[in-house]
Amino acid sequence: MEQILSDSCDVIDGIPFAVTVCGDQKECVVTLDALEHLRRMHGFTLDLNHIYRAFEGKIHSVARGLIFSGKRGAPLILGPQVFH
Repeated sequence: MEQILSDSCDVIDGIPFAVTVCGDQKECVVTLDALEHLRRMHGFTLDLNHIYRAFEGKIHSVARGLIFSGKRGAPLILGPQVFH
């Protein structure tokens, strides 16, 4: 797992990724808590890197949806609350 330094100098434990929205690349981070939430929701026993890969499409889709709805951040942080 990686620790990401955000603009506010907070360290965020998570996996960084980028999505392209309207031709612009947006930096994002899915938190370890969010990955753990996805693992519990679906009853998986995979490690968090594999959980990220298993849900990569959903994670990227949620990030694009948040960006389209006006959510901003550098990087945009995806916590457990955005996954239902």
